[in-house]
Order: sequence, then C-alpha cells, then structure tokens
Amino acid sequence: MGVPEAATTAGGQTDRDALLVRLTAALRADERIRAAWLTGSLGRGSGDRYSDVDVLVAVADADRPALLDDWSGLADSVAPIVHTQRLGTAVVNHITAGWLRFDVSFVDPGELAERSADGLLPLFDRDELAARLAGPVASTGPSAATVGRLTREFLRILGLLPVVLGRDEYVVGASGAGLARTLLIQLMVEEVAAPDPGGVLHLQGLLPADRLAQLTALPPIAATRESVLAVHLAAAGLFLPLARTLAERSGAPFPADLLAALRAHLDRELGVTLP
Repeated sequence: MGVPEAATTAGGQTDRDALLVRLTAALRADERIRAAWLTGSLGRGSGDRYSDVDVLVAVADADRPALLDDWSGLADSVAPIVHTQRLGTAVVNHITAGWLRFDVSFVDPGELAERSADGLLPLFDRDELAARLAGPVASTGPSAATVGRLTREFLRILGLLPVVLGRDEYVVGASGAGLARTLLIQLMVEEVAAPDPGGVLHLQGLLPADRLAQLTALPPIAATRESVLAVHLAAAGLFLPLARTLAERSGAPFPADLLAALRAHLDRELGVTLP
C-alpha cells in the first residue's frame, strides 16, 4: 500500500509514512476491522513533520473487547512500542521507540452516520462503509455549555488569588497563572468554532493573527507576586469581554452574580480591580 498523498510531507517518504504503511497492513490483516481512515491533521491534508498519525477504524461493538485483548500484539507488529494508553474502549494512544506517535480510535459501523466524511482519508474499506458517513459539518457556533464551563472555571481560578498571594505561595500561583492562560486559549478556540479544530499543539492557522498576538503579549509567568498578579489580570482583560460576547452568541447564561462577587472579593482582599 502506498502512503496517501495528504499524509506525506514535503520531504517525501518519512519514518512516519512507513509507520502508516505498516499500521495499515496490520489493521487490514485483521478481519474484525472492516474499514480504516486516516484522520487528524494528516487526514485533513494540513499536517506537517510534527503531526502524529491518527486512524479511525470501524469494528463491530461485539468484536471490540476481543480486538482490544489482542491489541498489544497488533501494535507490536507495527513498531516497538514504549508507551500505550487506553482511553476506555474508544481510543488507544501509542509512542514508538523512535518517538513516533499514533492513535487509533474505534467506532461501530452503525455509528458512522453520526460522523462527517470531512477530514477522513480512506486507508481501506471492505464493505463500502464510507457511504454511511455524513456530509460536511457546518460550524454551529460556540457551544453554550463549553462557554459557561470555561467562564465559571476562569472566575473560580481568579478567586483563589487572595489565598495563594496571602500565603506567599508563588509557585502555586504561577501554576494558576498557567491555567488561566490555558482557559483563555480554550475560549479563543471556542470563538473560532471550527468543526474540527485539531489538536492542542496546533494553534497557528486556527486562531486569528490578532488573537495569537494577544496571547504572545501576555506577561511571562514567574513564581513572584508581581508576575502571578500581572498574568491573571492580563488574562482576565482578554477573557471577560470575550466570554460575554460568546455567551450572547451561544445563548449561555453569563454568571454575572459570580463575577460581581469575585470583583468585590478581589477588591476587599487585594485592593485589585478587575478589568
């Protein structure tokens, strides 16, 4: 089997491409696996030399437990594996001795109608299951549940500032600053509302240039009182107006009472006014 064109890099055949060939052969050799598709950035044709291999396989739910019991042997036939992580019965993550990463996700053929054909590059299809896949998925806008969850968690994190600063726990505060940045990034990704935003290690090309510039301009994180406070407040200056906007767009209730309590709490304990 050749490497699908969208999976190759500009440099041509790579160790990762060879891995995909071996993985495809191993999957095809198991009759329980009825079809397989390359997904992720390689399946979308937007991969680079750092992209991992993501594969979706169709296997009947009744066959999946036995297949997972046999899975270590199948994976070892592809490459020497130094790390395997099973996420329930839906996904298995792998790292090879050469530090190539590949993930395999499992779906019952009867569930394919719930999946879009977008970003799926066929590797093999014994039963023409691709015909069951849904058409392109249009962006539905930001998720109200996600916006609400991110907003409440961001406000909760900010509410811990008096605790860590009052105790001079600046290392803990630096960790909280990193979490505040992460929540801000997640909210910016939700603003884009891409049907398939891709992995967390690939923000360029997903976020607009102005959002990337805002993230780049955030203060550096250090385990000092000044840095912890500066990062939290700078992140809040970007997060809060965006959270209000996305709440309006998605129909999510904005937690105004929680924000008002937080403002009073920070003013009372730290003499800090939120942006």
